[in-house]
Amino acid sequence: KNRFSVAKRLEKFQLTSSNEENADSQINLESMLGGYVPYHEDLLPRWNAFADSQKDNKSLTSITVHNSCIPPSPFFRDKIYPIFQKNQNITSLELRGVNRSLIFGVISVLKMKKCCKLVSLDLSWNKTRFTDIARYQSLSEAIGNHPSLAYVNFSNNALGENVDHLSLVLKGSDKLESLILDSNDIDSDGVDLIMKFLKSNKTLTTLSLSDNEFGNKGVKAFASTFEENDDMALRELNLSKNGLTLATKVESKVLSDMLMHIDLSHNLIGVQGLKNVVAYLAGNPPLACMNLAGNILRNNVAALLMGALKRNTNLAHLNLGHNSFTKASVPCIVDALKNNSTLLTLDLTDNKIKPKSGGRKELVKNALFDSTSLLESIIDSNHSCQVYLSDNNWGNKDTHEVEIRKMNAFGNKGKTIRYKLVLAMFTLKTIPFNPLAFQHISLELMPRLLEFVQQEMGHKGFGKDVWNASRKGKGVKCLTRVYEVVTGWSMLPSLFERGPDEVKKKKKKQATKKRKRDDGKECIPGKRGK
Repeated sequence: KNRFSVAKRLEKFQLTSSNEENADSQINLESMLGGYVPYHEDLLPRWNAFADSQKDNKSLTSITVHNSCIPPSPFFRDKIYPIFQKNQNITSLELRGVNRSLIFGVISVLKMKKCCKLVSLDLSWNKTRFTDIARYQSLSEAIGNHPSLAYVNFSNNALGENVDHLSLVLKGSDKLESLILDSNDIDSDGVDLIMKFLKSNKTLTTLSLSDNEFGNKGVKAFASTFEENDDMALRELNLSKNGLTLATKVESKVLSDMLMHIDLSHNLIGVQGLKNVVAYLAGNPPLACMNLAGNILRNNVAALLMGALKRNTNLAHLNLGHNSFTKASVPCIVDALKNNSTLLTLDLTDNKIKPKSGGRKELVKNALFDSTSLLESIIDSNHSCQVYLSDNNWGNKDTHEVEIRKMNAFGNKGKTIRYKLVLAMFTLKTIPFNPLAFQHISLELMPRLLEFVQQEMGHKGFGKDVWNASRKGKGVKCLTRVYEVVTGWSMLPSLFERGPDEVKKKKKKQATKKRKRDDGKECIPGKRGK
């Protein structure tokens, strides 16, 4: 009873818009309790008020309902169905944590062709467990009736409990581009069904099967399918939280050259499994993104993994967070970062690489930004990889890793180096400013140099995208640096030298005056008038 009274007081329905010019383009209904709220008759006035507010709306493109239960029949037929009838341009439906009345109603609407232009459908976290297989048949037809539908999320709906149910869902998904089936208790038998689906599918590029625990037996089905069918459209595969080890060569064949993105996080990949991963990366496959977080990887595999990273020129994103790397792995990581210019992000959060004595400071200094050494050491550092070392930026005051990560995200090596030099020389002042270091700079670069010596993090908005603190009153020091650079510049005297030859003066021509004749006409010089 108390739960219903709380729901009565706190549940609110919010109408928001993603387009300021069209304030009615999106409906967002979400329980303000932050969890699932069952329907109670005291909530009926709120639902009626919501339905009445939408009865004349003809511009909806998105409907989102989270953790809310609509009133029982005939509410959907009388109140919700007319909304779908009047809005033929709905492209997104997100129904998460809702009751069966809403799901059944929406499925009946989607079974009708040309009811909307649906692109994205999210029915996750509903635990539907339809007792009647005809319901799954209707769901399959509803998905298949929309050729524009590209994305379906059916996570956490217990599809793995009955392979017939899973088979029907796959049957309707043959034209999709992305299919999410996380947390559905899918076992190896379910994986066999999915493999048959993939063999005949020519459109699916993204498949997610996270948290299904089908283990190595299931991954062997993936491996054999990939080996026999290397022309599939699949490019992104999520196999996280499935108890995989990849310890055998057969299992490791799931690492196919056709993939661009693979998520193997939170599995049981040990030393032997990682050796297979390393052999795959060393072959320089077209893979752009790999997630190995949460596999309890230790220092004994760091050298192998970083050695493969040095030879790989395609991998752009690598996640090694939530593992057990310590200070002993830092030299290998530094070596890899200094010899790899294609990696854009490296996630090492929640490892045992701590600030100061834990190796984090050494990693930042030797690989990304040495603020205490010569200019050449900064130039030779890595200027393209964003390295994540801590979730809460703990220790950033000592390492400035957050500012460096933002600088490396510029995508412009020259700009990144300039920002790092400004940080070291004029903000942290860990590298002494020596005007003589610039005395032989060419005339063409002098304007850039004069601009550089006047910059400082936070001064007049410089570096606002990487530096939070603002600085004022630095104008005198900036002018002093300009004066020291100019006076110490070796080419300065040559700008005022005239050379051995004297400058010849040009003679000015005297302008001839026009005379007028007695009759008033102009007299042309050199000609006689009559």
